[in-house]
Amino acid sequence: MRRLGADHVIDYTTAGIFDGSARYDLAFQLGGTYSPAAIRKVLTPHGTLIQSYGDGNRWVGPIGNMIKAAVLSLFVGQTLKAFNAKETTEALDEITELIEAGHLTPVIDRTYPLAEGAQAIQLVEQGRPAGKVTVTITSDQ
Repeated sequence: MRRLGADHVIDYTTAGIFDGSARYDLAFQLGGTYSPAAIRKVLTPHGTLIQSYGDGNRWVGPIGNMIKAAVLSLFVGQTLKAFNAKETTEALDEITELIEAGHLTPVIDRTYPLAEGAQAIQLVEQGRPAGKVTVTITSDQ
């Protein structure tokens, strides 16, 4: 994360986000590990929490936290919002352009050949990759 320009990094393998007294203006949560009420504890009084749950196709998983955030936002000075990303051809083309121009750097933990796809899935299921895990397909596979 420091390589990508972050000023402050929390190594979740050695410390929790709730350890210490640091407060943040912005928290961006992918996947909904913590409840909005829990994350409010690390926000400044007027901080913002943005929760992202992909395109919203999960059944119930993200709905609870999205509703909690919307209701809680009515009663606190902090901003608690949901952000739903949708994969479109246009969005992927724009991301490709940013990468090719050097304005966006993807972080890839490991790349596996298709024959080792099971190991790639296992790494993701363990929840500890330090970036994206990719599987390559070549014509000789």
